[in-house]
Amino acid sequence: MAKKQLKIKLLPNGEIKMETVGIKGKKCLDCVKLMEILADAKVEKQELTKEYYEQEDTQTYYNETKQNIKFN
Repeated sequence: MAKKQLKIKLLPNGEIKMETVGIKGKKCLDCVKLMEILADAKVEKQELTKEYYEQEDTQTYYNETKQNIKFN
């Protein structure tokens, strides 16, 4: 699986540039939203890469448990 990264540049004028690498599909937009919250900033310009249009990497985990539950 490809390494997932956020590349963040802080410019002298206070501008923040962010690039996602290895994050496919719409999950990259979640990273953008998080960055907006953390930096208390708003996106002024956004360019979608080819990875945005690729199928998201998904993983499914199963956890099998046995439980005895008694209701009163």
